[in-house]
Amino acid sequence: MQTSRTQIGDVTYNAATQSFEALATFQTRGGRVRVAAEFKAPLEEDFDIVTEGLWRDALKRRDNPAVLHARLESHRVISNRNARQS
Repeated sequence: MQTSRTQIGDVTYNAATQSFEALATFQTRGGRVRVAAEFKAPLEEDFDIVTEGLWRDALKRRDNPAVLHARLESHRVISNRNARQS
């Protein structure tokens, strides 16, 4: 089983689609994986429900090879951190 930590970025509301949108970042052993997430709900929806819906959508999209993913491999993250500390 793959384990990861997840962070939901800034949440915005798209009135045209009546949905909440955010960028989700998964911290995995292989590095960071980012996917866009969407949750259709009215603007007055409870924020806990919105974030749960965004997280679930991001999980589905992360496992879908047809969805655009942004990846940063872990060895590149470590290299970038070392360069900043120098």
